[in-house]
Amino acid sequence: MEAVVNSDHDGNCTTLAEIKVIIIGSKAECKCSAANAILNEEEFKVGKEIVKSEIRHRAVQNRSVTLVVTPGWHRNHSLSESSELIKMEIVHSLDMCPTPHAFLLVINLHSTFTEMHLNGVIEHMEILGEEIWNHTIVLLMYLNRNQTDADTKQLIDKAGKALNRVINMCGNRYHVFKKSKGLNMEQLFCEIESLDAQHAGQSFKIDHRLFEDMEQKRRTMKERAEERKTQVTKTLKEHQKGESCRFPELRILLMGSCTVGKTSVANTIVNEPMYKQGRTKQCEKREKDEDGQKVILIDTPGWWMFSSVKETPKPIKQEIISSLSFYPLGAHAVLLVVQPGIAFTEAHRRSIKEHMELLGQNVWNHSIVVFSWGDWLGAPTIEEHIESEGKNLQWLISKCGNRYHVLKNRQWKDRTQVTELIEKVEMMAKVNTHFLTPVEMDDSSEINLERGSIVFEPPCMKESESEEYVKKWIQDLDKASGYETGSQSVMEEISEEQIQPWIPPDCL
Repeated sequence: MEAVVNSDHDGNCTTLAEIKVIIIGSKAECKCSAANAILNEEEFKVGKEIVKSEIRHRAVQNRSVTLVVTPGWHRNHSLSESSELIKMEIVHSLDMCPTPHAFLLVINLHSTFTEMHLNGVIEHMEILGEEIWNHTIVLLMYLNRNQTDADTKQLIDKAGKALNRVINMCGNRYHVFKKSKGLNMEQLFCEIESLDAQHAGQSFKIDHRLFEDMEQKRRTMKERAEERKTQVTKTLKEHQKGESCRFPELRILLMGSCTVGKTSVANTIVNEPMYKQGRTKQCEKREKDEDGQKVILIDTPGWWMFSSVKETPKPIKQEIISSLSFYPLGAHAVLLVVQPGIAFTEAHRRSIKEHMELLGQNVWNHSIVVFSWGDWLGAPTIEEHIESEGKNLQWLISKCGNRYHVLKNRQWKDRTQVTELIEKVEMMAKVNTHFLTPVEMDDSSEINLERGSIVFEPPCMKESESEEYVKKWIQDLDKASGYETGSQSVMEEISEEQIQPWIPPDCL
């Protein structure tokens, strides 16, 4: 790999005995590949999600190198859409490396860098303060093995004007790493040393109060996550003490907003990973016989994640309401599928409440929250995710009787996770004296809306751009969700090292 460098220094930089660096960037930016290249070792597993800041110490180029890699945010997400845990871990990187000489902002050159991506970078970087730009070098990753001699300026121009803006914000400091036989780190280290000299040896420091507040929040979250895990484990053991209750037939309904992975959850449960992916427009029945037990799933259409039930199209609401008609005797359980690793907002909570209660107020007694694509959870444990997200997600978990489960859809061959979910369904059904049955509802029925239910509006834009913008926005969402491409899951987008198909994982 070769490093193409843009620098104004004269090359006579003072060598530092120790170099401390924090690598930052969104998901899918090849941060692990960049870290491995710098350390000249396979320290970070390419393709594995980074869920907390990780530190490594190595001797490189006659220097002692301390390197911290932070978790990434979704490339298209604003700061408000990112999970609280990601924000905590970005700040926590400075507890692991208190006085970094430089931040390396990693950006993948294989895809266009848009204004939306730029805004996400600015908001997430400035968690640490606006001063961060004076201590940042942009690290542009280009790993196409077939075009190692591609022109640097053309690559940057192709990536989009927004990329030039972020480079300018960093004082025009950038490197382009390309695939080659080796890597000359001396130039990059000299640039870091030159940057340190510009600041007269004064390394970056975060606002003390902000740092302490976030660290206290992080410690409290971890303590509460342990308490929640202990309590849930205790409750499960208490339920398991009684007589086991194996139902010859389990009737399960799948609910959730668009793109959360309901169909993927169904695929994992019935052990059909290659079953179709895409938008569920009508209720769809799936069945699985395993060890003498029949599992009947009804996959329902989803609603827009933040919309009020009044804004959901009538056919979707009718499909949800009529879903229970597939079960004349009633349903044993409703699996409410939720996407992990993103912010769970008040609008999200309210939307779920209104749509779930289309099945009646009693629906919560029969519900279990299922976090889809736990492979890319974005947190060390599901309890840490629940506690870090705060009252909105905790309200939902409490509403469902503290019943929740994580499914790792990529690990569909692991039937243990499905067996455990079925056991939770059976324990819940055993406690309930009745099944969930259809409710009467017509056009005159009152929909249970909370005060302040939102009216969904697309992002602010010029009036002349609105129609085309929204159309493209929806198309991008569909493409990311695999509706057009038939890809395995929307969650593939969020892999920490999701490299484009033409760049194999072993590209370094």
